[in-house]
Amino acid sequence: PARERPLAGLLACALNALLAWSVLLATGDWMWGALTFMGMFLALIEFFLPTDVLLSGEKIIVRQPLRVRGMQWDSIYICKDGGDALLFIQKGARTSLQGRLQVPLGRGEFTQGRKRAIEDLWRQCK
Repeated sequence: PARERPLAGLLACALNALLAWSVLLATGDWMWGALTFMGMFLALIEFFLPTDVLLSGEKIIVRQPLRVRGMQWDSIYICKDGGDALLFIQKGARTSLQGRLQVPLGRGEFTQGRKRAIEDLWRQCK
C-alpha cells in the first residue's frame, strides 16, 4: 500500500500526472487527459486506497475499495507467495480469478507475524 511506501506512492502519482499531461498535450482536449488520469488511478486503486482484512471463526473477509470478498475457512487453502501477501485459493477453482483472494500484509517487521497468525487461525478453523 502507498501509506507504507510513500516514495513509491509519490512516484506513482507523479507518473500518473505526467502521463495525463502528455495525453492532454497530444490531443489538445482536457477530457482525454482527465480520462487518462482516472483510468490510471483506477488501475492502481488497491495501491492507493486501504484494504481491510476481517478474520472470524467462519471466514476471512477482504474489503477493498471497489469490492468485498470473503471465503469460508474450510473451503480454501493457503498458497504462500513469499512476498508481502498471502494468496487464498478456493478448492475447485484453481483457474478462476473468483476463486482467488489475495490478502496484503504490508511490509516490515510485522509481516511474518501476520502470516503466521492467519495460517494458525486457518489451521484451527479448518
